[in-house]
Amino acid sequence: IVDLDDTRHEVIIELAPINLMPHSVHTFLSQVSEGYWSRGTPAFVMNPGHVLHACPHPCLETKAMGGSYPGDPYVDMIHAGLDSVSFQEYHPEYPHEKYTIGFHSGPEFYINLMNNTLDHGPKQAILKDALGDDEVVDETALEPDPCFGKIISGFEVIDKISEEGITRGDLPDESKETKDGDDEIELELSDSLLIQPVRIVSMSIILESDDSSTSEDDARDEL
Repeated sequence: IVDLDDTRHEVIIELAPINLMPHSVHTFLSQVSEGYWSRGTPAFVMNPGHVLHACPHPCLETKAMGGSYPGDPYVDMIHAGLDSVSFQEYHPEYPHEKYTIGFHSGPEFYINLMNNTLDHGPKQAILKDALGDDEVVDETALEPDPCFGKIISGFEVIDKISEEGITRGDLPDESKETKDGDDEIELELSDSLLIQPVRIVSMSIILESDDSSTSEDDARDEL
């Protein structure tokens, strides 16, 4: 449930088949079931143009977001083992197409606002073809991001956030100056930060219907 313009809207995410992305799906479901996406102030916070970035509480209070929260904001999630995926899981049958959901490292997720398969999918073959066999490519930096779900309802909500949300990059330079407390140290905040983050009010797990009259394949075809 998203709070947009003081009105609550529903956005439904269908997760990837468990046989394709077991670790990422399990990690996300565990985050949701433990309440990390419902308590505090989880929100959509960044829009660099190609993705819409969401983070759990208390990321809005961190210095990276313009707040004053000290230290690592995800200590509780670290202790629970839910602060990130253990490895960059990926399956070619579930690429980073528009409206799909991905992890960069975690615990934040992002919604692809366009087909980002080339940027967030496997890059090794592409770069090796471009650079040639003589160039050394850092394989670890080129691992694809996990793509573990897709929006199936609420497209208009995501579109409105991405199209109408004002970012720091839209502001004149003099409006971007941010000081850190009494030391008057200027902070470098990302131009992709939303001036008004969009609050995620709650997130819950909806089990797929067991209606025997409609098979799983038929349901997916209808979507």
